[in-house]
Amino acid sequence: MLGFDVIDVVAILLMDELYVESFEIKDVKTLRGEHLSRAIGRLSSKGGKTKFAIKNSTKTRIVIADTKIHILGSFANVKIARDSLCSLIMGSPAGKVYLKLRAVSVRLAERF
Repeated sequence: MLGFDVIDVVAILLMDELYVESFEIKDVKTLRGEHLSRAIGRLSSKGGKTKFAIKNSTKTRIVIADTKIHILGSFANVKIARDSLCSLIMGSPAGKVYLKLRAVSVRLAERF
C-alpha cells in the first residue's frame, strides 16, 4: 500500500488512530526541472538522514515516491511531519527543521 512495509499496513488495519496523508510536492509549491529535483534531494538528503530524523522524532512512517509523499502515523504526529516536510520543500535549511523537530520531540516525550 503506497510503498509502506507490510507490518505498517497491518497496523493500519488493527489500530483506529493511525492515519495516512498523501500529497504532492506541487501541492506545496510549484516547482519544475532542477528546482523539483533539489526539493526532493532536500527531503531525503544524503543517505536519507533528513527523512530518517523526521520519521524518528515524529514517530511516523514516510514514503517519498517520485513527487508524491505519503505519511503514516497518529493525527498530531502526521501534522508535525507534514509541516517539517513542507518547510524543506519551501527551501528552509535542514538545520532549522532539525531544531524544530528537537523541540517537538521533547514536548512529545513530556506528554507520554
